[in-house]
Amino acid sequence: APCQMAGLRLFLGKNDKNLILVDFICLGINSPKVFHKHLQSLEQLYGAKAVSVQGKNKDLGWRSLAYKIRFANDSIYLREGKDDAFTRGFVSLHINCRPACYECKYKGFPRISDITLGDFWGIEKVDKTMDDNMGTSVVLLNSQKGMDFFHSMEDKVHFTEKNMADVFPGNKALQISIEKPSINRDEFYADVDKLDFADVVKKYFPPSINIFQKVKNKLAIFEDLASQMGCSPKAYLQFLRINFFRKNTQCDALHVNLFYPTRYTVLNIHKSAVLSINGSLLLGHKRIKGSRLETRFAIEEGGSLILEKGFVSIFYGTDILVFKGASLKLNGQMTINQNVQIICMDSITIGEDVMISRDVVIRDNDGGHEILSAGYKKTAPVVIGNHVWIGQGVMIMKGVTIGNGAIISAGAWVSTNVKPNALVMGDPARAVQKNVEWRH
Repeated sequence: APCQMAGLRLFLGKNDKNLILVDFICLGINSPKVFHKHLQSLEQLYGAKAVSVQGKNKDLGWRSLAYKIRFANDSIYLREGKDDAFTRGFVSLHINCRPACYECKYKGFPRISDITLGDFWGIEKVDKTMDDNMGTSVVLLNSQKGMDFFHSMEDKVHFTEKNMADVFPGNKALQISIEKPSINRDEFYADVDKLDFADVVKKYFPPSINIFQKVKNKLAIFEDLASQMGCSPKAYLQFLRINFFRKNTQCDALHVNLFYPTRYTVLNIHKSAVLSINGSLLLGHKRIKGSRLETRFAIEEGGSLILEKGFVSIFYGTDILVFKGASLKLNGQMTINQNVQIICMDSITIGEDVMISRDVVIRDNDGGHEILSAGYKKTAPVVIGNHVWIGQGVMIMKGVTIGNGAIISAGAWVSTNVKPNALVMGDPARAVQKNVEWRH
């Protein structure tokens, strides 16, 4: 931080010939106490210790200011900055900062450091070719030493020169201290000492609820789903029957949490089968207009489909069969691409933010056949964790558990468990890389 570089410069005096000082465009320094209280609150919520923390994570894009925490039980906390209490307390409310940050003596120019780094907020208005929403840095060269160093390695970076006037609008922290918070600091920090951080947030800065925006978003989803259903009387009759006239369908029409079958969807759902729809499910989504590719969905007697939350888009050509007494559970937002087969005789659970590519087969059973040997089981549950990427042509067999964040490479045959954040490929599938991360 600029204040730390100033301290180092003062300590060293002129004895800094071989030292290059680099600072960053600083909004303010956060309170370690508030950070740890936030972390402890989440550890209690997720039931495990945090093993890694990333501020300004880019899984949701550079501008999201996302906070990502991975826990020892492989759970992941990922929230955009506007939805993360610690980030809101810092960026929006300035309550997390040190008192000195409200009257920072190291704003403006000349800079203490040789080089200043920061985010080039507003780059999309200055140069769209430098913007990919994965992060564009501004680099200020403040001294001859800084310029010489940069020029010595400029062949290793992609850069272009801009005017300082382009930098200032998105980086006011270069010149201006943050404003003091409207929240009483003494009361806030006293409560941080004695309350759970979730209770502190509720008391001082609960998340705002924009009812109009929520309604607008829901209506936009409904319009998009209606456009997929087209002008087919059959689709709308199925829509009405399955959501409003089936005794064993549980849905929330008020929040547009419904089952949306498209024109060429064939449904065969037993009257005793349970549909629990707590999100939006689009069945038969198509990209090519005019296609008549059929989508089939069947649930036999006593079977169930449970959608916990989010928006699930299932593409055309998909074939889903839930046998008698079996359960298919979708835990959150996901995309299931075309020509996927899901054959469920026991239990298949698919986590949140899962991407399933074309021609994938997921089955928890061996069909109508049995091997006549001791200990043989015809069915075994399949569990697919959160944020899993399943490539084209993958086959996932009975009894498999796939950990959070894993990637299953195209054409893999998966018959044994896959560890979290592993990349597997081959027939049979084997891990070829650990600790992978991916985004879409």
